[in-house]
Amino acid sequence: MNTPDSLAPQHPEGADVFFDMIAAVAPYLAWGVGVFGIVAIVAGIAQMHQHSLYGEPAGPAGGTIGGGLFMTIAGPVFGTIIGRTADTGPGAEESAATAAPPPTTAPADVAREMTESTPTDWTPLIWIGGGAAVLALTAYLITRTRSHIIDRRTAQRTLETDFAAAQAIYDDVAAAYAAYIADPYAIFTRPLLDDLSEPRTAAFIDAFADATALRPLTCPDSSDRVQAFASAAHAARSAWDSADTHARTLGMGVSSEDDTRIVRRIRSALNLALDDSATGQERDTALQTVERLAAGLITIPDRIYTRAKTAIETTTRKQLTH
Repeated sequence: MNTPDSLAPQHPEGADVFFDMIAAVAPYLAWGVGVFGIVAIVAGIAQMHQHSLYGEPAGPAGGTIGGGLFMTIAGPVFGTIIGRTADTGPGAEESAATAAPPPTTAPADVAREMTESTPTDWTPLIWIGGGAAVLALTAYLITRTRSHIIDRRTAQRTLETDFAAAQAIYDDVAAAYAAYIADPYAIFTRPLLDDLSEPRTAAFIDAFADATALRPLTCPDSSDRVQAFASAAHAARSAWDSADTHARTLGMGVSSEDDTRIVRRIRSALNLALDDSATGQERDTALQTVERLAAGLITIPDRIYTRAKTAIETTTRKQLTH
């Protein structure tokens, strides 16, 4: 009995085209999703690394990495599943039913031949392996870069700390020496600090000059320069302590009562010479007394005479203008 063609099972051509399109697009879609997933993983790791450098929370970086990992794995698997579905769609079944000749061998032989002739699809494993390799390489590069950055920052902080410590020592010595220079009465307690023939004083002047020459205005990038300045600052402080202590111990070096009395007169005359309330004539006379009494007994530094004479001239000008 013949069956009319209208009663035979029909498959619309649109279904064949649809499944063919799926089979063609599926591999590209899988590649695109997988590549996008890898890019997302790299971006998430970079974001997490950036946050960790500044001590900030990771934020959405974890979600980005997780989503990228899911797309890296799911993309190839999805493409493989869609491709296989397209291969077993209605059009494929009809084509297989139409084109396949009647079996001439046993079912077991047919199954064995199909198994032997069908190649294994390694695409998902390749994608997973490639994604893992990219992740491992990215993690290694980021970890290495982060380690280098941390090492450089640690070295810079150590350098700045050492420089600040050396600068503090230098500033202390400079302030102590400046205080001595600014005090005109310091010559009565430690006049040896003005005597360059004294070995300890000369050693301090040289050490302080060396530290000043090596002192950078800002923290240098070279640890050698910082260490050189630190060593010079320590040497200057040691030399100052030695010279100052020695000068205070010896003092004026005056032992007789007559010399002690003269030193008291010199100090009293110097007080008047530096007294802003005295007249210019009084201050000038007092300064001449200091010069006369100090001759052969103590050495009055030129800076004290200069300071007193400048003050006297200023006082005299004020008196003349009133």
